[in-house]
Amino acid sequence: MKSKSVFKSVCVFVGLGFLLTIVWLMIFSMTITPDDAEMTVEPFSGASVTFGFACALIANFIYQYNSAKSLEQRIYSNTSSLESIKIRNRDLVDKANRLIDKHQKNEKESYIDIAKASYTKKEERHEKNTKDRLKTYSDEDVLVTSSQEFGKFINDFPELSNNQNVKILLDEIINSENYLSNSKIELNRCIESYNSLIHQFPLTLLRKPLKFTDKEFYREEVQITDEMLGI
Repeated sequence: MKSKSVFKSVCVFVGLGFLLTIVWLMIFSMTITPDDAEMTVEPFSGASVTFGFACALIANFIYQYNSAKSLEQRIYSNTSSLESIKIRNRDLVDKANRLIDKHQKNEKESYIDIAKASYTKKEERHEKNTKDRLKTYSDEDVLVTSSQEFGKFINDFPELSNNQNVKILLDEIINSENYLSNSKIELNRCIESYNSLIHQFPLTLLRKPLKFTDKEFYREEVQITDEMLGI
């Protein structure tokens, strides 16, 4: 990628240099060429070429410098936005977990009331079957981290899946995850463009004095716990 970018920038520089050389030839022909001269008179031999490529170099450098600074600001802005979206996503997931905790607590209290109200074998069997149905959703087991996990949980309970406010919460988590994913992609695109630009000619010649260094791509840190591995 870097070698291709350098080759492309050199081709642009050469093309612009030839174009500006023609411009300088026209300038010299209109300003200092005598009327009776058959050729354009230059201040010195090769002045048009020298001035043309010098102007191309300066123009190319200014353009690349401004572009690099603009990309750098976009990277800072996108990084800040990404952190804000991550905070919102964590808040929404935390609300989902608090809703699950409250629902579990209410369910367990209702089981206790059923057990106290009747001691018949039939009710004991009913209590056992009901507890077994929610055995997977104990306080220790349920901790959702995504919209998919939260959606799977509420689908097991009609009173939650039919609740409009719970649906809104699920939709907000889905939206925040989409924004988060898109922000990561956009951030890495900016970083890729920035890293490619600072290696283009002529900016690459002054990259170190101007403190333009390659930026690390955004990577999600995945934590593998003992519980996830079952050890």
